[in-house]
Amino acid sequence: MKKSKVTIAVIVGIGVLWTAGAWFTGKKAEQHIDDIVAQLNEQLTKNFPEAGLFVTRQGYQRHLFSSNTQFVVKSRLPASDANALLAPGDELVFNEKISHGPFPLAQLKHFNLVPALASIHSELANTPTVKSLFDFTKGKTPLSAETRVGYNQSTSSSIRIEPLNYQTEDSRLSSDPITIALTTAVENKAFVLKVNAGKLTLGFDNEANTETEITLNNLNLDSDSKLSSEGLRIGTQHIAADNFVYAVNHKPSLQLVGVKGSSNLDSHNNLLNGELNYQIDKIEWQQLPLGSTTLKLSLSDFSASGMKTFYDQYNLAVQKNMANIAHVTTQDQLQAMQNEVNTTVLQNIPALLAGSPHFSIDNFSLKNDKGESHFSMKVDFNDPAKAQITDQGLSAIVDTYIKQLSASLSVNKPMATQLLSVIAQSQGAAVEQSDQFAAQQINALSTLGESYHLATTNADDISTALQYSAGQVTVNDDKMTLEKFIEQYLTTDSSQ
Repeated sequence: MKKSKVTIAVIVGIGVLWTAGAWFTGKKAEQHIDDIVAQLNEQLTKNFPEAGLFVTRQGYQRHLFSSNTQFVVKSRLPASDANALLAPGDELVFNEKISHGPFPLAQLKHFNLVPALASIHSELANTPTVKSLFDFTKGKTPLSAETRVGYNQSTSSSIRIEPLNYQTEDSRLSSDPITIALTTAVENKAFVLKVNAGKLTLGFDNEANTETEITLNNLNLDSDSKLSSEGLRIGTQHIAADNFVYAVNHKPSLQLVGVKGSSNLDSHNNLLNGELNYQIDKIEWQQLPLGSTTLKLSLSDFSASGMKTFYDQYNLAVQKNMANIAHVTTQDQLQAMQNEVNTTVLQNIPALLAGSPHFSIDNFSLKNDKGESHFSMKVDFNDPAKAQITDQGLSAIVDTYIKQLSASLSVNKPMATQLLSVIAQSQGAAVEQSDQFAAQQINALSTLGESYHLATTNADDISTALQYSAGQVTVNDDKMTLEKFIEQYLTTDSSQ
């Protein structure tokens, strides 16, 4: 009897503690919701000022174990603004059901016993703004999410976008389900993102009223990033898709098969290093094979703080123009905006090159059944603020920024001949005529390269190598000043 009383007392005690904890974290959840709204508005203003969107919280009904509220997205832009994503009066409403911690019932259903501040179920509400989307999902919410909020304000979300089949007179959109997994640390200083999408098809009539369709199959994105001490987002990213198809009148114009990309950026002692890799297993143009391609880029010893300055200033210039572009009425105004961006880039190049960084195209290749061609380049930069240049003229200007440059190109003749032949065939030429045209063009390129001492040739390849350092250019084995190189190879003779 005593044991049963003790057991009952323990159970009641746990129930009291859980109830008190749920009530307490329910109040904390309400405070945290306001923080989330503030962060959302800050990010919208910072990253998408031209969209003119803002978020408000509407109502909060707090109960013992759960609460309910709504997030409302509206536009502050007038209807006349071309950048407005929502018209005045339109709104996106998200219904939020919050299960309080320390052990949210919504998480217990999934056997997740880790204590949490709250578990939030979110879904897009059926409002007049998005009624058509609900029509295409037969009344089911097109977007829903399950989010776990930790006591340290970290979040873990599972987001689902339902299949869509949307069609109007001149546009079509269909998609398989899209799932998104997102884990964030406090203030989004670190996040892990995984996106999986099946088939996504967008159809529309182009400017020539021709039926056009873009299809993307099996897109997968993985990102694991964090903010460096300088405020740059670093980490790893991987993206892959089975194929991408651009079709006109139901005939594929461009098809990319086996698309893969990855990046890895890291920062240590204010130095940014990283590499980017891209690969396409098969490229088809007008249903004719062009080949495959790979690209590898590397950067090292870039000043992380300088990169952040360059990035911020460039973004500010672009965002300013995007906010004002709806009011542009003449080509001169558009050119003035572009000039402003260009000026911003030039003014901030010294910040970008602080620390004498290095950049390289380690390999850019194009391969088909007949062979493979390669291009590579490496640039060692000077820090413009520390460059000690006493001479005047073009070489002095270049040497302020570039310490040395080297580049090499190897064009495989059979590969290039087949490539040009396929391009000619895609424009309607017969196979035999295309082959003859391609062979003539490659022979002419080989002859021209040799006559100008720009290339060396053999039975299979056309090759060239270029180096630059301290005002001197070497093309293959021919050395000359930068000014002579420009005069000899890059300046057009107006008398011809």
